Amino acid sequence: MNLIVTGNVITMDPERPRAEAIAIDDGIVVAVGALDEASAALPGAAVHQPDAAAIVPGLIDSHLHMQWAGLKLLEAFGEAGPPSPGEAMALLDAPGLHWSGEAEPTLPERLAALPLIQPVLHGLGLVGVVDPAVVPAEMAAYVASHNRGELSMRVVPMPHPDLTGGADPAIAALDGIGARTGLGDERLRLGGVKVYFDGEGKNSSALRREPWPERLDEPDGRGWQRLPDEEFLKIAGWCAREGWSMGVHVVGGAGIDKVLDAWLKVDAQTPIAGLGFTLIHAYLEPSPANMELAAQLGVLVAAQPAIHWWNGANLEARLGPGARDANPIASWLEAGVAVGGGSDGPYFPIDPRLGIWQTRTREVAGGDEPHAPELTLDAEQALALYTTGAAAVSLAAGRRGALAAGQAADWVALSVDPLAADPAAVREMTAIETAVGGVTVHTDPARSS
Repeated sequence: MNLIVTGNVITMDPERPRAEAIAIDDGIVVAVGALDEASAALPGAAVHQPDAAAIVPGLIDSHLHMQWAGLKLLEAFGEAGPPSPGEAMALLDAPGLHWSGEAEPTLPERLAALPLIQPVLHGLGLVGVVDPAVVPAEMAAYVASHNRGELSMRVVPMPHPDLTGGADPAIAALDGIGARTGLGDERLRLGGVKVYFDGEGKNSSALRREPWPERLDEPDGRGWQRLPDEEFLKIAGWCAREGWSMGVHVVGGAGIDKVLDAWLKVDAQTPIAGLGFTLIHAYLEPSPANMELAAQLGVLVAAQPAIHWWNGANLEARLGPGARDANPIASWLEAGVAVGGGSDGPYFPIDPRLGIWQTRTREVAGGDEPHAPELTLDAEQALALYTTGAAAVSLAAGRRGALAAGQAADWVALSVDPLAADPAAVREMTAIETAVGGVTVHTDPARSS
């Protein structure tokens, strides 16, 4: 399909940040520039002008348990799905498990859940997700859905091996599937291996350098290390040698220290730059030395502004004013580390508008003032989190995330220009039209023509 899309195009391509039109051929952007330039690239192509203030690259969530979110909708509303997007979002943002049944969801239930969640996400301008902890049953559902032509979202599932018995059985299981990171196509492509290293900030189990104040008398008062150093080093080394990417759930500063130290040892034997090794979360007390080493190694960060918004006041109450520096995305970026934005939904609010707004304001729920406002992002940096940055964490840099020649024609038409509007307006903007590979997957009935 050939198409010219015209309007106020924000490309997120530093070579040409703004344009009047993009030319799309078979799902790929082939020209960017003035309308006559785009038309010259595809003579006779239809011209489409959304009724929008801006057109930006389709948004990507670099940490969203999409299948869990779909199951939450399925359990609440049945196969008919939510009556409205508002009711869907209200449920997804509410506390509660994604599946309360005693038995695990069946494959038919998983396949019924995926068509419920994808339209909701497209209505937020999302075109791609990294699902960051996928067990075999979930992987089977993604493959089956893709084979049935039911995946409208670009999905990067991260296989999550069972490490309770140590690294060796997990390595054997991964080796046995005969696949590696990158297998698949642009609709469903295998991501990196997901490993949990420590706990969480909200329950004082993230691994800190100092004990949690409420756990001073406990042997493990600094937090929970879920995998011994030698076992983590073993699986990290294997991933690097075998060409697997790796994403590690790590929250606390001591945990970040240990993960990066192991990766430095791995790098001495097998360089990890370009493999997409990723710190997931890494929001509590990362040090300048952590950031310098991450940049040196080519490590990425998957950050979730919704977690800071949700937990910021609670962390400050327990850790004191120093906790206001949590989730220092600006510092990671200044150090030269690529950062992708995400939500960790459905356990934290999915809406990417919240993430963009929160990084521009550093507001926290229940807080009396912004936390460390010197760490706010500017408008372009905030949008980049969910476009070029999230594409990098999706292991798709240069293929997705910008409206540039040769990249996927994924775009969203917005009711406001997110680079010109103030944060409050961005928080309320709407996705008028969302397209994946040039094909419209969402239109706002109130604005579309």
